[in-house]
Amino acid sequence: ATPVLFFPNMPPSASMARPPELATDAQWDRAIELTLRRLVYGAGAGLALGLIFTRSSAGRGRAMSFGLGMGVGSAYTDASREFGGVVPPLPSVLQPTPK
Repeated sequence: ATPVLFFPNMPPSASMARPPELATDAQWDRAIELTLRRLVYGAGAGLALGLIFTRSSAGRGRAMSFGLGMGVGSAYTDASREFGGVVPPLPSVLQPTPK
């Protein structure tokens, strides 16, 4: 008889729990995937805006670089939140004043 490896009614034991290394690996995988996706989307949006609004290749390159920077910056902010808030809060000069 073949052994049964899956017991659907049995709760997972402590030995079957996910080790913290795998949780960190999953966080890194999500962070890398998010960064690559936003980098491509930012470059695409920058290139599209560069093609629409500029005539020179230098202007298109600058628009694409700006889009790349926006994509990487937003990915860094979201990934740092996932890792526990590494991004420091805004300085008091840049925070909006309450009205």
